[in-house]
Amino acid sequence: MTSTRIPKTFPLNLPEGDADLLLDELQTRLREGRRIAAEVGQILAEIESRGVRDLYGYDSIAVFYEHAARVTRAEAQQVAGRALALNSRRARDGTSTQPVAPLTGVAATTGALAQAGIDRIVTVMRKLPEQVTASARLEAEKDLVALASVARPRDVTVKATKLLADLDPDGSDTEDPTPKRERTEFWLRQKRTGRWEMRGNLDPETGARLNALLAPLTYPAPNREADGRTPAERRGDAFTEIVDLAESGPEIPLPRQAPEEGTERPQTAAPAKKPVHRPQSTQARPQTHSSPHHSDGDVREGAVADRSQNVARIRPTRWWARLSRPRTEDATRPQRPLTA
Repeated sequence: MTSTRIPKTFPLNLPEGDADLLLDELQTRLREGRRIAAEVGQILAEIESRGVRDLYGYDSIAVFYEHAARVTRAEAQQVAGRALALNSRRARDGTSTQPVAPLTGVAATTGALAQAGIDRIVTVMRKLPEQVTASARLEAEKDLVALASVARPRDVTVKATKLLADLDPDGSDTEDPTPKRERTEFWLRQKRTGRWEMRGNLDPETGARLNALLAPLTYPAPNREADGRTPAERRGDAFTEIVDLAESGPEIPLPRQAPEEGTERPQTAAPAKKPVHRPQSTQARPQTHSSPHHSDGDVREGAVADRSQNVARIRPTRWWARLSRPRTEDATRPQRPLTA
């Protein structure tokens, strides 16, 4: 019979019941891990100085660390950016590149700063304008480092916001003052299943017009069975009805490209030609010529063209005028805000 009792063991072999000792061991190992992470950053900065392409054949230090440490691309970019911001490095021409936060880099080697606090300090130091003096920069970074060693990252963010307001009250005007004109966009693609997926970004006027067309058609008709469709399904059916009305309208533009061979171009505006009846001849014709009589297909095409012309004359000038007519069964329905 297998026993279900699990012996209580601890990897550090610490006595039980000593909470302060456990907390001290945790803090010690956290500092050790942060110190080692800072040393990893120093090594990465040195590799960047010597040339990561010449040494290992990688295009950037982030890609090199991604493969060397077997981490994700996002984590590799964070570690590489932190390493280059805290450590100085040499360029190919012998010039030295100073770190963004030198005091933060020194404090990181002691293991007193967490990575989240380091990132917030680096972000603030990069936002400081150039007119801030070097002494003011060092004083601001010194205050942030002292706070980050004992406080949470959110507290560092609050302190950094106040420092930015004091050192740069007007803010850095890096954005273009001229507003960017947003254009109307529409994407349509066909999936492998044959269905079509669409999405778009409409201006306020076009979006309001489309919503005004969809809203009357999305309400379920009264005095009928319960509509089990979702709101999205009702909008999809309403959009399908609008497409049908637009396709059958007389003012639909012709395709800009020539149709492929074997397809017919719609002729809605041009009047249909009546079939021409030729006199019947009693003489025999060669086998290469067709019969002088019209086939049933020609007669049907002429009838369809005449009927299309008659229907086009009785349609309204614009197809969406039909959408503005209320439904007969909705005459007694209370008014609701039209929102698709």
